[in-house]
Amino acid sequence: MDFSKFDLNLFKVFAKVMETGSYADASEALDVSPPAISLAMGRLQKTLGAELFTRGSSTVQPTAAAIALYDHIRTELLTFESVINSFDTFDPASSTKQFSICIPEEFHTLLLQELPSSNNSNLTHSLLEQVQNESHGISLLRNRSIDLVIDSFVLDDKSLQHELLFEDDIVIVVANSHSHSKTGFSLQDYQTLPQSVLSLRRNNNLALELFFNKRLEIKRNIVNEASSMLANMMVVSGTQLFCHTTRSLAERYQQTLGLSILSAPIELKRIPFYMQWHKTNTSSPAHLWLRERVRALLKT
Repeated sequence: MDFSKFDLNLFKVFAKVMETGSYADASEALDVSPPAISLAMGRLQKTLGAELFTRGSSTVQPTAAAIALYDHIRTELLTFESVINSFDTFDPASSTKQFSICIPEEFHTLLLQELPSSNNSNLTHSLLEQVQNESHGISLLRNRSIDLVIDSFVLDDKSLQHELLFEDDIVIVVANSHSHSKTGFSLQDYQTLPQSVLSLRRNNNLALELFFNKRLEIKRNIVNEASSMLANMMVVSGTQLFCHTTRSLAERYQQTLGLSILSAPIELKRIPFYMQWHKTNTSSPAHLWLRERVRALLKT
């Protein structure tokens, strides 16, 4: 091979196929036709003399050669893209841009109220529901489909960067009419009384279980699952169930929903909230501005 004649754009296409897992999704991300993706991968395979993908019905599976190649070039491609992004021009007073953020439902109201700029109506924000699994969150950030993920769990991928925004205590909330709203919970109460939990799972476990002290064998009488902490609090406000939530969220809605805040009779770790983004956006002026805005709002 003569490197001076090698088309480095083939690596860009190859990396996108690796990240999306399909020629169709890669074509959409790169805004080219699927046949163009297929042609580019054919050229790359011929140049390298190695098979890179096996085709399925709708996805492609990377070969060992493709995985090794991706490991070799990924860091360099990320560096190049990051450098190029750092030269973007962005003025929060005049630029036109839409940011997309995956964030737990309990933060939507705050960001919808505070993120919009009164000086520039062309800066808009789209808030999406919290990612339901790690692979989906990683895929969204890898494909640049979204700008930020706010989550209590760090997405494990070398192309991503994260920052701890804040930590909060986990508390129990019940309706004021609950039989234990005044007396609190014993360990036996905690294990036998009906509760509503987050349906969110990480590492194939219910999210809350990752904040238990692992030395304890805890039984739980789960009778309902809800998609967010706020939805759980709504359920609890009209029933005899209890749920877990963060202290700040419980205090915010305590009066509105008629709730009592109780301490759990077991040791629970504090729940962290991380801001996560793709490394290529680290030095982007627009992304720096967005992260500072989100940081200022959520840290307070």
